[in-house]
Amino acid sequence: MDGATAERFTLLWIAAQPTLAAFVHSLVPEFQQAEEVLQRVAVALVRKFDQYDSTRPFAAWAIGVAKYEVLYFRRERASDRHLFNDELVDQVALSYQCFVEDVDPFREALGRCMEQIEGKARRALELRYSKGLNMSAVGREMELTPGAARMLLCRVRQVLRTCIEQRLGEARRAAK
Repeated sequence: MDGATAERFTLLWIAAQPTLAAFVHSLVPEFQQAEEVLQRVAVALVRKFDQYDSTRPFAAWAIGVAKYEVLYFRRERASDRHLFNDELVDQVALSYQCFVEDVDPFREALGRCMEQIEGKARRALELRYSKGLNMSAVGREMELTPGAARMLLCRVRQVLRTCIEQRLGEARRAAK
């Protein structure tokens, strides 16, 4: 794998890893075992990255690979009665793949819309969602009353909601 390909893989892996971890942990009960399977998934993804179709969401493809790693792990430990059957693993994998395919366009639209937010509005969003501050703390940081901070965030969220809906609508129309 050349440097540019490795960098592309790394960026895709970083974005998809939380979803893959949730998927694996939902099917492998022991934390250490789930982490072992997740490492196997990472290795398998690196080995198969040349087979990835970049027109599809990476996370959805990666979940397909992860499903087989989970099934392989389960077969290795077939005597454990606490494991789910293969049909349930398939259903969970399909659910995660559908979820990822629905969320990816939303995330992309959110990212594009966030690029348009500046100034106080941007600062309020960062304080609330990146730093996790409550409304009182956001107000203090921005020298606003909690009510004014709440109103500012309400307006910004409405702007984001409208922008996201427009972008998703445009994407749907373009796909037809």
